[in-house]
Amino acid sequence: MKARCLAAGLVLGAAVALAAGCVPQKAGTAWVNPLATMEAALPQDPKDNNYILRRMEFGHLAMTLGSNVRAKPRLQEAFEQLGAERDNTAAALTTEQLKYYKGETYERAMLGCYLGMLEYEAGQYNNARIFLSRALSADGAAVVNKNTPASYGDDFGLAYFWIGKTFAKMNDADQCAIALRKAAAKTDRKDAAKEVQQDQKACEELLKRRQEGEQWVWRTFHDAANKDLFTDGITNLAEVKATCAAPPANLPEASKDNPILRVTDKPEEFFTPAYQADTNLTCMIEIGRCPLKYLTGIEGERTEFMRCPVRLSALRVYVDGHYAGTAIEVLDLWHQAATQDRIAEKDAAQAAKGVAKYILRNMPYVGNAAGYWNVSGDVRHWTSLPGRAYLFAAKLTPGPHTIRLEMYDTAGNLLPRLTNTYYGMPVPAAGEACYVLKPWVEGDNKLPEETIKKALTAGTQPGYMWNY
Repeated sequence: MKARCLAAGLVLGAAVALAAGCVPQKAGTAWVNPLATMEAALPQDPKDNNYILRRMEFGHLAMTLGSNVRAKPRLQEAFEQLGAERDNTAAALTTEQLKYYKGETYERAMLGCYLGMLEYEAGQYNNARIFLSRALSADGAAVVNKNTPASYGDDFGLAYFWIGKTFAKMNDADQCAIALRKAAAKTDRKDAAKEVQQDQKACEELLKRRQEGEQWVWRTFHDAANKDLFTDGITNLAEVKATCAAPPANLPEASKDNPILRVTDKPEEFFTPAYQADTNLTCMIEIGRCPLKYLTGIEGERTEFMRCPVRLSALRVYVDGHYAGTAIEVLDLWHQAATQDRIAEKDAAQAAKGVAKYILRNMPYVGNAAGYWNVSGDVRHWTSLPGRAYLFAAKLTPGPHTIRLEMYDTAGNLLPRLTNTYYGMPVPAAGEACYVLKPWVEGDNKLPEETIKKALTAGTQPGYMWNY
């Protein structure tokens, strides 16, 4: 929206505090980089159970804030410890949260992907190939049962896309074509259609709740009689009825000259060596939250994955106000989690601990003591990972550009609070530019501090807009 809109769902806290990227922040009388502070807090001992996890989270955050120089070494340190042998005796006897965490198969695949992307951007194509190959190997490790379709271990589209581009740089046209073809492939899963239906039904209810919330915002903050809360220039988002069914058009502020020299949102063209060779801008767009882990079983000894819906039907892209098509989904981490085989030996061991604790808790004399025996499963996970990854690649005129992202829910309704605009994104005259974009809720709402205070005073609930 061109006009400002008030943040009914202010997303405060770390995400917003870090949105300034690497701009130094003041601490006392010294100016420090917030990433430097977080980096200093990382565990230094490679034997620390969270050594890998904390580095994956920090490296990913640094990447999304544009600090590849900080991201790369920390991600490499995490990668180097994946093969290390660690003593997990304590975890075998008690809670799995004492285990040395090396990530789920899809988390290890994402680690390889990010490192491969960083090496690709640095022009180190052989290193990129190695890391991306390891990402694909990690995906293959998700299949351990003979009855599981082999395709579940060969469908990490994001890694195939980047290794395809890497093969192109290494002048291996055949491998490039094969990899891009696999990046475009979709693996069927029996529950996928049901999940889409659930999302469509949920979208109807969420749309009603959003409109009620936006009407409350309008009444509360656009009442001139209430001088303490009145905010001029806001937009009534309850009246925004845009849908992706309407034909796309350029924005009113579109530049005089169209900067888009070539673009497509057709997968059959997008995932071809010829098209990718002609692009000079690639954006990987991360949307939503990754699958969550929760405890189940009689004593919380078992872990399950919970799906966090990414209710999108379309992600439209504009360049300098000119419509450039839709971004293409290349990875769904819920699909990766749902198709990851469970390890039978691990489940059996955890189940045995749960049964043993249950029996002991119900025995005379030892029941109270058994209650202190922690046999819970491991709910640690790489929390900053997205729910899905989308790709946008095009050939643009060299120079800085404005990239705008608009998102539409499963029912096709515009999600105005998820619109994000990125200014001054340079495209080189030679070579290509690669970016990782992580849109935020309220991304285009730049509110003064006093307005935020007024919103909180009026009863705004921070963070509820994550229900998008």
